[in-house]
Amino acid sequence: MCPMALSPLFSGAFTFGGGLLAGGLLVAVALGRTTHARTEAARTEAARTEATARSGPAGVPASPPPGAPPSPPPGAPASPPPGAPPGLRIGVLGPLTINGQPAALLPAQSQLLVALAVHGPLTGRRLCELLGGEPGRPRPPGSLRQLIVRTRRQLGLAPGGRQWIEHLGQGRYALHPDACVDLSEFDELAARGLRDRTAPPLRAALAMVRGEPFEACCYWWLDLAVAERARVRIAEAARVLCSLELAAGNPGGAARAARAGLGADPADEDLWRALMRAEHAAGNLAGVQEAWARCREAIGQVAAGGQPGPATAAVFRELTGRYHAPKARLERMGHAAGRGGHRPPGAEGPGPG
Repeated sequence: MCPMALSPLFSGAFTFGGGLLAGGLLVAVALGRTTHARTEAARTEAARTEATARSGPAGVPASPPPGAPPSPPPGAPASPPPGAPPGLRIGVLGPLTINGQPAALLPAQSQLLVALAVHGPLTGRRLCELLGGEPGRPRPPGSLRQLIVRTRRQLGLAPGGRQWIEHLGQGRYALHPDACVDLSEFDELAARGLRDRTAPPLRAALAMVRGEPFEACCYWWLDLAVAERARVRIAEAARVLCSLELAAGNPGGAARAARAGLGADPADEDLWRALMRAEHAAGNLAGVQEAWARCREAIGQVAAGGQPGPATAAVFRELTGRYHAPKARLERMGHAAGRGGHRPPGAEGPGPG
């Protein structure tokens, strides 16, 4: 049986009472402004990672030979066996998917499922408030009932002939216990791998990551902290797996782990440093230089004019030998700089040019 309930990070994600209107508007503004740059950076990173996978450098498998069946994308659910009853799998570790398909349902139907996955069980009244489009303008009860009926019909029946959206009595709705949410599965696998410091559960968890958590789910009621906490846990799992793979002499696995984490948070400099070290361990100097260039681009997209920090620049210099001129030469260049001549390379700032 696949657990549906999400981890405790969702508790307290929204508020009730007189502050709902102001709080909802602030969350909507924060989501619109803060996630735009991260989403654009994540899309750029995902596109480049896909192109890299086709070329097959260190750490990324090459494309299958002509005529071979295409491999499923990382994190895609396995196809059910013939005759198996349909399931319900909600994917939020990237663009929203229902049973592995983007835009499988109408936007209002998808939002209904996400609301029940994140906050369920919920009363019909609370669902009307959440699905109203904006705070203070709830969806009419009749419209909600029609939405639930249409969504049930499109999803089909759950095992045992039950509905995927169940009515629990007293006006309360919840998802069927067999409904799956990829974030809850990620939490379980990542927690096991982090506790035991073992690679297989972490590999399985990161294989589900398709991009930034809750990407494009700009619902006014969805707290920005929910997606941020998911990003933090993905990055932690990726960093630990990178370390384990490098210690085991598997730089390719370390590079894949770093790229999975960067798909969720392209501005995580710890993961960029891990990716550069993985490429260096694989003997791929060009990969180190490419990772540095993409790191600078990602940081610049999140913060205008931003540059990687000194620690990241130092790792790049260490791995590529940049600016490691002989001491006597540096002394001569330093004297020239003191007389108004050229300055030593790298003296103008912490990062290499």
